[in-house]
Amino acid sequence: MKKKWLLASLFLFMIVFSVILLLSLKERTEMPKTERETFTPSTVETFQSFNREDWEIREKFKLGRGYLLARQVAPAPGKVEIKLNSRTADGGEIRTRESFQYGQFEAAIQTADAPGSITGFFLYAPPDLHHEVDIEIFNERKSKVLLTIYQNGKVAKQMEHPLPFDPTKELHDYRIDVLPEETRFLIDGELIQAWKGNFSSKPMQLMINSWYPSWLEVKGDASSPTVIDQVSYSR
Repeated sequence: MKKKWLLASLFLFMIVFSVILLLSLKERTEMPKTERETFTPSTVETFQSFNREDWEIREKFKLGRGYLLARQVAPAPGKVEIKLNSRTADGGEIRTRESFQYGQFEAAIQTADAPGSITGFFLYAPPDLHHEVDIEIFNERKSKVLLTIYQNGKVAKQMEHPLPFDPTKELHDYRIDVLPEETRFLIDGELIQAWKGNFSSKPMQLMINSWYPSWLEVKGDASSPTVIDQVSYSR
């Protein structure tokens, strides 16, 4: 009888332990989702028309080998196109008028097919190298992303990540979560990199651009523009 009672107690203990373990694992795997749900409801911009109260187009700005020019940006119903000119090395940029210190930022982007150029999805505030969180996508078929955080006048964190797809062929989702204790980068919902720490000390504008950096070699004509299909952001 005593043996049966011990076996029953052991069996009950194993069941309770298993339930506690499963709940713990579930909590760990769902932590990003829980943090995501703490953001306010997203503002979703589908660009059915270009809302100039919320967004602005960079008029003229020297960057890399050329300029960011307003004429290279072409809003259309349901999208914004940024055209690249390989002969003059000119590109374009759009940015929010509002600034954000923390939040979640996501964009559906199909990059230009323009080797030697990049598409940036990032947060920025002047001066240079002090307040910036970047996803930079190389505008070529066999591509990669460069993830960078600038802080206090220098690179605080940086890594390259090869892309398992051709970003010039279709839309993909790029996301940045800037939190007081962590900054995360996701592509198509998959966590690529997370850096612990507070890297934001000033509100930053959300920007998207395509341009020719001086540290890349222009390898041919741009055969397609960068297409921005949708952008969402929340605090």
